[in-house]
Amino acid sequence: MTRTTIVVVLLLFGRGCGGDAGVLPEDYSGSSRMKIDHFMYAVANLDEGMAWAEEVFGVAPAFGGSHEGLGTRNALLSLGDMYLEIIAPDPAQSVESQMVTGMATMSAGGLVTWAAQGDLVVTKGLLEEAGISSVGPVETRRRTADGGLLVWDLLFPQGGGYGMPFFIDWRESPHPATTTPVGGELVSFGISTPDAGDLGAVLAGLGLDVEVSEGEPGMSVVIEGAKGPVVLAATEESRRLQPSSRR
Repeated sequence: MTRTTIVVVLLLFGRGCGGDAGVLPEDYSGSSRMKIDHFMYAVANLDEGMAWAEEVFGVAPAFGGSHEGLGTRNALLSLGDMYLEIIAPDPAQSVESQMVTGMATMSAGGLVTWAAQGDLVVTKGLLEEAGISSVGPVETRRRTADGGLLVWDLLFPQGGGYGMPFFIDWRESPHPATTTPVGGELVSFGISTPDAGDLGAVLAGLGLDVEVSEGEPGMSVVIEGAKGPVVLAATEESRRLQPSSRR
């Protein structure tokens, strides 16, 4: 297998949506396989989002920190070996972007996207073989509430259609799922998209066991929390948001 690694350094970039996905090779196995890393849930105001999370999960999320220069900040809840990221505009930063502007005007919270964790060089090569280009890996960082610094790498597919995740490698940084309060356990995660066959083939080839069904673009997560099941879903507003290297 021939893999070409292209390292592109950008400050901000969006996700593309062109091209049809092919079928990935069947030998992507072992430690190289991807796994769900986290779900991104956007709100207009982080303080209100944290209060909402504490009410529905019965556990107060931990403030994560600010994404310097990108205009956002977040709070986190562990879901075992993955986590929920609650993300919102950072009022201390004057940054204009599609993501920040869109979040600021949301009338309610909504799922934006999800991330998968694994070897980004291998993933980039396999995505290229499936006809999906990508941007990265790009080093990204976040200043934590206690003044520490987390550093990791991101890879953004430029195709694959609705429901395609972005990809992350935490390098030497501690995984947030191990350092934040446990809010519950993932019960189910499903994606609906008009390109269900193509997306399902790509995700399966990467070792990601995610339910993908044919239909209008949508995404939902069910989490079993201390107060019962919590359903998080994409909304018309959250589907319009375009994440980039804002971490």
